[in-house]
This record gives sequence, C-alpha cells and structure tokens, in this order.
Amino acid sequence: MQLDEYTKLADIMYGHGEEFLSFLSGSYDPDKYPDAPPIQLCEMKCGCWIVGDGNNRVGLILKKNPQATLADIPKGMVATFQYGMWDDEMMDWANPFAKSFGAVMGKKCKKLPKPKDAIYGFIERNDDGEFFAASLSVKDGKSATTATGRTVQEAELQLKEKIKMITGLKTVSLVLMPMSPLEDHRCI
Repeated sequence: MQLDEYTKLADIMYGHGEEFLSFLSGSYDPDKYPDAPPIQLCEMKCGCWIVGDGNNRVGLILKKNPQATLADIPKGMVATFQYGMWDDEMMDWANPFAKSFGAVMGKKCKKLPKPKDAIYGFIERNDDGEFFAASLSVKDGKSATTATGRTVQEAELQLKEKIKMITGLKTVSLVLMPMSPLEDHRCI
C-alpha cells in the first residue's frame, strides 16, 4: 500500500492485539500534549503499514471521523519508517496477525449480549494451525473438557457436543475468549 495524504487511517494496521483499546477520550488535540512523540507508521514485510506508536491518537481521530485520511493528522505529527528501518521482530511479537483499524474498531461496536446461562471457555490457534478450545468449568461441578478442530467453527462445535454429553443439555450457549489471534494478517 502506498502512503500518501489520501490514505485512509482505517486501512492502516492496528499495532496491538485484536480488540481496540483506547486510553484517551475526547477529540484528538495535538496542542494538548505538545511533547508527545509523532505517530509512528512502520511498513510491514508485505507492504502494509502498521502503527508502531500512536494507536490511541489514531483511534480518537477515527472515532470522530471514520473516513479520516493521513491529511487529518497535522504535519510533523507523523513519522514513517520503511521496512528495514525498524525492528520487525518487536512488531511481530506485539501483533503477529495485524488487522486494520477499521476491522478492529468495527468489531468493538458489534458485540452481542451474552446469555445469562452461557458456558465460558477459551480458544487459541496452535503453531500447527489447528484450533484448541476448552471449557474449564461446565455446570453444576461437571469436569472440564477440550476439543480441537481445523477451523474455529469446528473446534467450537466439537466442544459444544462434548459439553452436551457431559451435562445432558440439549442446547449449549458457549462463549469462547480468543487467547491468541485466530486469523492471519490480510493485506488491504
């Protein structure tokens, strides 16, 4: 992706985990924090750009204007680092499966209410690409159970079936917390 003043901020990759976190509130005001470092945009191996530092500020801009572009950030408040000019091992550690701001901020707005009788667990992607799902406590003191699958849906279905067998329930509401990124980075 070529960076210019028309590049949408929502298309730039979010520099942390899957859920959007913002520690700032209100509007983005660069005069409020004149000593803040510039927002750092780092080119990834694939050619996409990721925010190395400044996720909160980019988030504030996008909350006010989801169509914001690089031109909406004042001059001198952006530093760009082409691939090879920064430590990509650190960024791979921080967010190995980067998603765009548009994707991570969109998910935050679409959270569905969880049923009161839900059974909670976790799911993660193993190094071999399989998905491992587990529920540590089912209901009424029943034991924990695990399942694996080639897809998230397969692992969740296997876990639901095992829980049904253990508890005797006909339907199960399962809420799984991702413990690692479940999808690979997709270039925009």
